[in-house]
Amino acid sequence: MNTKTPPPEHRKALGLEALQGILRGVAQVYLQNNTLTGVLFLAGLFVSGPVAGMCALLGSAVGAATAALLRVPAERIGQGLYGFNSVLVALGAAGSFRPLWLTVLAAVGGAATAALLTHVARYFLRVPAYTAPFVFTYWLLEYLGEFRHWPSAPPSHPTLGLGIFASGAEVFLVTGLLPGLFVLAGLAVSRWTLAVGAFAAALATYGIVQAVPLFPANEITTGVYGFNAVLVVVGMLSTGRGWRACVLAVPAVLLLQAGIEAVQLTPATFPFVLAMWCADLWRARSEHEE
Repeated sequence: MNTKTPPPEHRKALGLEALQGILRGVAQVYLQNNTLTGVLFLAGLFVSGPVAGMCALLGSAVGAATAALLRVPAERIGQGLYGFNSVLVALGAAGSFRPLWLTVLAAVGGAATAALLTHVARYFLRVPAYTAPFVFTYWLLEYLGEFRHWPSAPPSHPTLGLGIFASGAEVFLVTGLLPGLFVLAGLAVSRWTLAVGAFAAALATYGIVQAVPLFPANEITTGVYGFNAVLVVVGMLSTGRGWRACVLAVPAVLLLQAGIEAVQLTPATFPFVLAMWCADLWRARSEHEE
């Protein structure tokens, strides 16, 4: 039996890889395999509040640990592919569970569940799961607990700029101008067109919901009606689609969000998931016909 311990250089490399995997788990919320993007996203979360930042780190770490227990290849763990759904679940727990011990319990349990669903989805879905494991885990926690609503505090001074920039931050279940700017910065360092697309999606959505007098003003300015549009545009561009697909996807996710709300479910990021699934299945069908 070999009882030798790994050399310091090897242990340091493993530690660095694990840290990168946790940071990329945060970046993969927007489908980005970029460590610096994860750092900037985390900075935005810590700006919104230390609990949000710590829960994001906790969720990503639990997701990575769960994947390791499931014997997922280290490369996939290092890319953050088992972290991003867990990040979102942990942030949902932070916004909806009290007291602190219950927040931590829900965050850890939910993060592990989301990572497990991510693993299972690989064997049953013909398309990427995207944030579906988060959505289903979030709905389960809603059923088990007493979630108040999609967590986001209304701003004290609603402004046009906040309504647009906050949309990017709302994907992480936080709101605010500065967190939204950090999200755009994180996208820009990965690919500048992603930041442009995210801003355009938020601007277009803001215009649409302002023109239709059916949406509460405070929810418009927090970005609740824009985050799925921002996410789907980044998703479309990140998977090799063009601007035409983005233009079609933005009103589609708004309609999907309205439909999900009509059946008394929390939309979360499910409109984004459904739009991406439709686009992926359409692409697969087109490639098969060719």
